[in-house]
Amino acid sequence: MTQRYPKLRLIALPLILLLTAAAFQAQVNINVTNGSKNIGKARERRAHTWADPNPPNMVFDRWTGDTALVEDVFSAHTLVNPLSKNISLTATYRSAPDWPLTETTVNGVSVLYYIPPDPAGIIFRFHGSGGSNQSVLLSVESRLFSNDAVAQDFGIVAINSSDRVTGDWNLNPPPNNPDLVNVQAVITTFRKLGLISKSVPLLAQGTSRGGVFSSEVVYFLNFRADAIYIAYGVNLIMPVTTVPTIFSLAANDDQPMVSQEGNQNAYNQFIDLQNRGIRTSYKLNQPSPVYPERFWRLAGLSRDDSRAIYQALKDNGFLDSRDLLIENPRDTDWRSVIPAKYNLYLNSIGSQLGACFASHNFFSDHNSRVLRFFTETIAADRKNDQRRQ
Repeated sequence: MTQRYPKLRLIALPLILLLTAAAFQAQVNINVTNGSKNIGKARERRAHTWADPNPPNMVFDRWTGDTALVEDVFSAHTLVNPLSKNISLTATYRSAPDWPLTETTVNGVSVLYYIPPDPAGIIFRFHGSGGSNQSVLLSVESRLFSNDAVAQDFGIVAINSSDRVTGDWNLNPPPNNPDLVNVQAVITTFRKLGLISKSVPLLAQGTSRGGVFSSEVVYFLNFRADAIYIAYGVNLIMPVTTVPTIFSLAANDDQPMVSQEGNQNAYNQFIDLQNRGIRTSYKLNQPSPVYPERFWRLAGLSRDDSRAIYQALKDNGFLDSRDLLIENPRDTDWRSVIPAKYNLYLNSIGSQLGACFASHNFFSDHNSRVLRFFTETIAADRKNDQRRQ
């Protein structure tokens, strides 16, 4: 009789796993209105939800319904930890102003900006290596960040780096840094024009090398807060800065300047700020499924177009059973399977795949948390100012 016990265990274990998976699938009965969902495997115990693309002149506002188990009700892409049956969620939207960009030139470099009459703050955005102020404002994921910021009454300013050959930012300390000189010149010029008052909070958001540069800007030019994406701060500045800083990193960063070592460096800087009592936050963006409606957010593509692109990737083995990319899209020939009528969108599709894989790409997943960080920092500063008076 004792010899049969191991066999019984071998039979029982898969049965238990099957029953657990079945029970989880029964529990994860999520109904999403104005959005999409992707339910993970039983052991993951959570699901992704995404809001549909913003209607004209609107931005995502929040999830409503059974939100107790939603990780971030203000994020258009969030995780749900479902522990009960029949969860219903609805993506809601609110009105947002149209915000035409104005272009000017300061110190010989291009500046794009939108500043509302009474801004909550001005966010200076700094592009990555080889980029421009056009790319930081007009690429899809980055534009979503600006849309959300403007909807919360922030102004947006994007300036080109002075080096238009490599598109890199100068990282020298002042006074031998033409890019810092140019940022200060923009601030001075805009104040003379009455576009920026001396009391309005100045904030920074930098991507890749622009993120490294933003840590210099906020330190030397006395900005209120910094948001560093897929990068880290200047190593000589971060141990002494007192500027609140939020880090948004990508788990599969494949850019040599950052990679896993850079992610760790950013985390170490976050811990140091935290230990010194400086307001800070760190989030490592994880890979997310390429759900069928992912490409619907690209201007000119419909829901059906997005599903056709998704199906081409799925049918040709680029996605696993959970719709996660199997390999880094930079290293595969996914372009060869996309229907020819979408050839004009290949670069934009690639950026979406990079964001899903959590490689070295800007992503909109952290919009709500970064803007909350800015808003809360400004509010905390005002309280401190009132106490000093």
